[in-house]
Amino acid sequence: MTQQSRTVGIIFLTLLFPFLLVHEVNATETYARQTGKGCIFCHLESNGGQLKTVGFAYIRNGYRYPVSERVLEKAQSLQTPLHKTLRFAIGYLHLLAGIVFFGAIFYIHLFVKPSQLTGGIPKAERLLGLSCMAVLTMTGIYLTWVRIDRWEQFFNNTFGLMLFIKILLFALMVLIGLTAVTVVHRKMKAESQRPPATQPDAIGADTIGQFDGANGKPAYFIHEDNIYDVTGNPKWKGGRHFGKHAAGLDLTEALSGAPHGTEVFERITCIGPAAGGTGAPKKPPAVQKVFVVMAYTNLVLIFLILVCISVWRWDFPLRLLPEMRSEAIAGKTCVDCHRAKTPGIHADWSGSVHAKVGVDCSKCHRARNTTETLKSHLEHTAIPVATVVSPTHCAGCHPQQVEEYARSKHANTHEIMWKIDHWLNDGMNNSIERTTGCYACHGTIIEVEDGRPAAGTWPNVGVGRINPDGSLGSCSSCHTRHRFSLVEARKPEACDQCHLGPDHPQIEIYNESKHGTIYHAEGNNWQWYPDDRQWKAGRDYRVPTCAACHMSAAAGVPATHDTTERLSWETQAPRTVRPNEFKPFPATSDWQVERAKMRAVCLQCHSTTWTDDHYRNLDAVVEAYNSIYYDPAREKLDGLYEAGLLSKDSYFDEEIEWQFYELWHHEGRRARMGTAMMAPDYAWWHGFYELKHRYVHFMDLVEKRNEAGKAEPFDFFPGRMGAKADTFPHTPAGSIKNPHSVWSSGCR
Repeated sequence: MTQQSRTVGIIFLTLLFPFLLVHEVNATETYARQTGKGCIFCHLESNGGQLKTVGFAYIRNGYRYPVSERVLEKAQSLQTPLHKTLRFAIGYLHLLAGIVFFGAIFYIHLFVKPSQLTGGIPKAERLLGLSCMAVLTMTGIYLTWVRIDRWEQFFNNTFGLMLFIKILLFALMVLIGLTAVTVVHRKMKAESQRPPATQPDAIGADTIGQFDGANGKPAYFIHEDNIYDVTGNPKWKGGRHFGKHAAGLDLTEALSGAPHGTEVFERITCIGPAAGGTGAPKKPPAVQKVFVVMAYTNLVLIFLILVCISVWRWDFPLRLLPEMRSEAIAGKTCVDCHRAKTPGIHADWSGSVHAKVGVDCSKCHRARNTTETLKSHLEHTAIPVATVVSPTHCAGCHPQQVEEYARSKHANTHEIMWKIDHWLNDGMNNSIERTTGCYACHGTIIEVEDGRPAAGTWPNVGVGRINPDGSLGSCSSCHTRHRFSLVEARKPEACDQCHLGPDHPQIEIYNESKHGTIYHAEGNNWQWYPDDRQWKAGRDYRVPTCAACHMSAAAGVPATHDTTERLSWETQAPRTVRPNEFKPFPATSDWQVERAKMRAVCLQCHSTTWTDDHYRNLDAVVEAYNSIYYDPAREKLDGLYEAGLLSKDSYFDEEIEWQFYELWHHEGRRARMGTAMMAPDYAWWHGFYELKHRYVHFMDLVEKRNEAGKAEPFDFFPGRMGAKADTFPHTPAGSIKNPHSVWSSGCR
């Protein structure tokens, strides 16, 4: 190994030393991974992009949360149009200067070769290098001031550390560069201006280097033992031929790579044959050796700077900064433990998008107060965890979806159920029937003791669940844990756990409809999760699913998690009304606006005529149900109550009440829903056909009651609670004000 190689190696290892110290630095992750807040919190778009002021402040704060008010104020001042324009212009100059500077260094090393610059560094290269170093220094100082707010930010995150190392490397480059263009250049120039010690008639391979054309010296080169004179040739200015070849060398082998042959030698002077050299070739002067070492050192520095940029921008295969944050370490510990304890949960999570983006157990299950904290779990880790994960947890990354969901009928269905259903208010079913039946879909009121959900309220993923933190619902009702799959939620099977049965058979209706038929025949071949995340009719699916109609984006209609939208009738109500007239949970929107949204969904696949005629049929069915069946039956029922022929003490304790309930709650709903979803069998045979049968039977009972007078309620009613109000300790007794007032106004 030569002395030059050893010198370069030592310099390289010295510069690599800071990378070996990285493991001593404490690290923080990106904002979303550290705090659970979504990209939209810092960026203008949900998938990243341009930063908001808070995102800019987070960078200035060293990728740490929370961000101090002082840093926020400074970040805000730097987000003005003037500063943004200035930052853009300076950043552009910084990038341009870096490309030119690095490109010039690469050019000299690849084409000119530093060893050929025996007469010093050409003036153009010196000016270019000094200009680039000056621009990089001034713009770099400004850009560093913009990104770094205090000294420790260089050492608590990957970006800061890479920036610090890059600044050190660049400072060394500047020092070497300034030394090269001043001290070393002057000495090389002085060395090259010494008169040649050899006369032209005694020039050989060992002395040709003295005639390199630099600084007024003759420019000779050797080709096949002949010496050629190119002094004054316009194509050999300063002894250099197009920046690739230099005088003072034997160019016999170099000619093979040239675009011309020996024919060009006819236009230059051949001095004569080269003298046979004796002895060792003359060694280059010491200053020349120093310059070569400095040149290659700068080349190494460039590669190291590019490594720093790459580590920051594209990450490193191995983690440079060890994870020291307790929540991240806890997340890894959770995964390791549950891989053995609950392999099914671990398998689900491992296949989820959450796992791919680093959303581990602690991100969702981390308790925010002592009430949520599962005390028994503290035996395994000091990190407080919560058993119940509510939409509030999810809002950190999905704020818009949670906000939409919170105002929907889904989220408020527990309250709606208590306002409309006599099974609960009159105590006609018992606690276990409610827990395993009604509450499984509508949700319980979850109470916790030592962080553990109380018996009778758990397990539960009801869409209207009332969580310990006061939030409503459970995202895992549709995005089942721990896969939380968007694909799963888009398929109709996600809805069939609750939307089925004699009272609201939407899944059976869908399966019978032409939509369901095509879905079951072709759905396996559809694109459920396209790369652009825009699930489009015609491109990704042929017919809609529940989510496509009620939630997904369509032409001009944004996606929503509020399933109350796009509805123009409340077909679940005893008497069909507009959504804003549904007293248990009146919508705040205009039904005509919402119908226009749903109509736009239909028009993706259907003509205007088809769509308008469908709605015309639906409106006619609603009118027929209300006027022919519900209103007359309701009038008869109210007449019996007013005449004292029916007891008002409890519901379902007399057959007439039961028949009326099923008239609207079963057959009436099936007729309306079957029409709305275009399932003729449910509109007629399971709907109006059975509705007629129920209606005739009900009217017969009313007539007989009017003739016979008041009758005694059932002597025995199975599973009935001891009192009208639910006495089970974990139900919302008294939490809904006067639920009977809502029922009596439209349901009793």
